Parts: sequence; C-alpha cells; structure tokens
Amino acid sequence: MKKITPLLVLLLIPLAISACSTQSQSENSASKSETTIVNKPEQTVSDNEIQQNKQKWEKETGSLKVVHDKVSVSDYATFPEDLQSLKKNNDYVISGTVINLQKMTDHNETAMTKATILVTRVIKGNEKLEQHKIKVTFSGGVTKNAKNKKVYVQKSAVPIPAIGSKIITGVNAKSADDADKKEAEYLKENGLDGSDYFEISVPEYNIWIKSEHGEKYHLNNQTLTGKKATDKNKKYAKELKKLTQQLNNNYN
Repeated sequence: MKKITPLLVLLLIPLAISACSTQSQSENSASKSETTIVNKPEQTVSDNEIQQNKQKWEKETGSLKVVHDKVSVSDYATFPEDLQSLKKNNDYVISGTVINLQKMTDHNETAMTKATILVTRVIKGNEKLEQHKIKVTFSGGVTKNAKNKKVYVQKSAVPIPAIGSKIITGVNAKSADDADKKEAEYLKENGLDGSDYFEISVPEYNIWIKSEHGEKYHLNNQTLTGKKATDKNKKYAKELKKLTQQLNNNYN
C-alpha cells in the first residue's frame, strides 16, 4: 500500500476546501431562492396576457434589422452527456412557458434580453417551484449599432425563444448579494435583484424548445446541425440527440 506524504496532504487540503466552498455557495443560493419563491402563492398566466406580451415585443423588434452574431463556447463548458449529468450540473432542471421578453440595458457593450418563464414542471429540484415565474437572461436582443440605429442582435448558437414557446432547461439560483457592486447595480437596474432570478448554465447546450403549436422539443442551438455545422458541433449534436429523445419521451 502506498504511503501518502505529509506534503501531498497539505497540497490536497486547499483543493478540498475550495470544492466544498463552491458546493456550499451553490447550495446556499438554491436554498435561499427556494425559501423565498416557493412560499409565494402559485402564479398563473392567461393566453390573453401571453398574446399581449407577444404583440408588444413584435412591435418593438419586428421592424429592426437582424444582426447575426456567432458565439464562441469555452472548451471547459459543462456539456450534458445524458439526463443524469444535466441534473447533476444544475440546481434545477425545469420545463415551462416563455411568457414575456423584455429589453435590458447593454452589458459590457452586449445586447441583453430578460425572459420570464412560468415553470410548469420541475424535473430536478424543489417541486414547489412549479407554477411560479422565474426570470432568466439571454445574450442578444435590442441595441444600437455604431450609427446609433436600433438593431436586433441574434446569437446564432443561442437564439432567443419566442414568447409562447415551451422550454426545458437547466438553471442555477442567482443572487445579487453574491455579485460585485457593479454587477449588483446592473441586476437591480434591470429588475433582476430578486429571488426569482436564475441563470441558464451554458445556454449553447442546455436549452430545448418546442414552438407554441409544436409537437416535440428540439435543441435551441441549430448551429449544431445542418450543412454548415463543424465536425465538433456534429459530434455534440449526435450526443445530444439521445438526450433530446429522453426529454421528449419523459417530459413532453
């Protein structure tokens, strides 16, 4: 049996503490969100309200020039290989309806959009989150170009889902208390300083969409498939295809 030297033990201790600290912070954020959100009365939204939100968003964005912007994903991004890893990598995995989209102020010269989701099913996490509204953000949306004209930026790998569409995604509890001063001010300015704010982790691989009148969920990231897809993306798409089938079989 190999002996563990005292030096090795000393080197391993900070790593263990760091891992425990990260896990503890994630659990604390999730716990804080659960205790505040789930204690609120269950929420509902009418078809009429969704249609009104859709018309308002279309009025704001329908006439704007669409600028397509590619998104680069870190090689260290967490990739959900199966349903088990999707659950493991997120505080919650939820399905719901996108009920509203709203323009945010630019963040570091990047257009941002706030989406409100009515959670209809909790696949992983506290089931009391069902029938509650949560807010998430998408990179892209309405901004001004160099000529000071409004444009609509669409991230190719993370298109903003339409109001009324169904969504399955993994989200993590966020808190403005955990952000630095500048970030906290930005969140507050855009109405994201409450316990209903969640973050979609690696949205390039963690979002499935079903159109308002669609039959099945599909990957939101369409750059993973098609003639222009890279070999790396085709590999990801192949691995995600089985997970997409699982989600449709179990949660559609």
